[in-house]
Amino acid sequence: MACARRAGLGLAVLAGLGAPRAASAQISLAEPERAHLRLSGYVRALTGVHDAGFDVPGAPRTTGFHGEVVRLKWQVALGERLALTVHNRLQAQISSAATSFGTVAGFGVSVVPGRPVDLTTRLVEEERLEVWHDVDRLALTVRTGVADLTVGRQAITWGLSSLFPIADLWAQFSPFELDTEEKPGGDAVRVLSYPVRGLELDAVLAARGTARDWSAGLRATVDLPAADVYAAVGKFWNLGLALGGITYVLDRMKLRVEAALPYDLDTDDWQRLRATVGADWLSARVSVTAEYHVNGVGADDPSAYLTTLGDPRLRRGESYYLGRHYVGVALAYTADDEARLRLALSALWNVQDGSAMATPILSYDVGQSTSVSIGALQSFGATPTLVPPALRSEFGTYGDLWFTRVSVYF
Repeated sequence: MACARRAGLGLAVLAGLGAPRAASAQISLAEPERAHLRLSGYVRALTGVHDAGFDVPGAPRTTGFHGEVVRLKWQVALGERLALTVHNRLQAQISSAATSFGTVAGFGVSVVPGRPVDLTTRLVEEERLEVWHDVDRLALTVRTGVADLTVGRQAITWGLSSLFPIADLWAQFSPFELDTEEKPGGDAVRVLSYPVRGLELDAVLAARGTARDWSAGLRATVDLPAADVYAAVGKFWNLGLALGGITYVLDRMKLRVEAALPYDLDTDDWQRLRATVGADWLSARVSVTAEYHVNGVGADDPSAYLTTLGDPRLRRGESYYLGRHYVGVALAYTADDEARLRLALSALWNVQDGSAMATPILSYDVGQSTSVSIGALQSFGATPTLVPPALRSEFGTYGDLWFTRVSVYF
């Protein structure tokens, strides 16, 4: 299935690359006050079991997997005006079976933006084992009195929504991504300027792998006393989009509304509206997020889900959802004063077909640099039929996943 990429499966060989340390390294290059190199990063391991939820001829219903990712973050500052950022990402994945129905959840399941230059090196590529290296950041930032200019592979985030992003079109996480420390980097030129107090202008020109898919956008954000408002326009792949959103800040609550209206440049026709309405509530130990989403990319009926899976907008990560109407909730609870024990729960409900997904994660910080988590992805809904092939629900297609995750920062 187009959107069902295998869970982050991996190999412990990455752990031998170096023992994690709870400190970052900083090395002077020339004059300490003007030039320095800072190295930081993390090692993250994921081990789990996936149950497809139904039997598939020729493939096991239950699959075990292990995956690891090592990210090295190099930051070179050359005075106050120049900064170079480079990220090396080394990943490995191993599975108990050469063929499986797969799952959307795991490490590296988010769509990586199209890149004109492929900086990926495949080190091992076997039936059940893959190891590869990628340069996920390679960007130079020049700070001037007028604007900040960043050129190269970088992470860019637009939009206000948490569970159902509609404006984060440069690169966004899959809702099933279990490594959300750093989002995929895209090749772009970005200019950030602040012409007057309370106004931010953000201009981006991004490569998408082919000349036809080059994208560009301009966003203006206004900071008001009790609200933040933004408006944006741009060309994203073959779409022209007008976007806008507002966040209204109360005492412990934020109210958010965001919408995008796409225009298909190939067919000269308006597409369906995309919109998210949300609220966030925060206290000392509890945070709650709730959102309602209208997905203009999705299908009107489950019978069209298989066709929607082949939609270019899903393949390029513009959306990860198959239906039209969704409700989502995310809860986070800190159990102790030292914020070491945390419980997080996110739930997504496809209102259209009645399927749902719940992801509980319990995490404990062993120290300042190490976190251990156990979690699951539990799906609810009708499973697919194989004869004839059809998806009867969205989340019921993905099966169940149980996992442990260890993260070490240095």
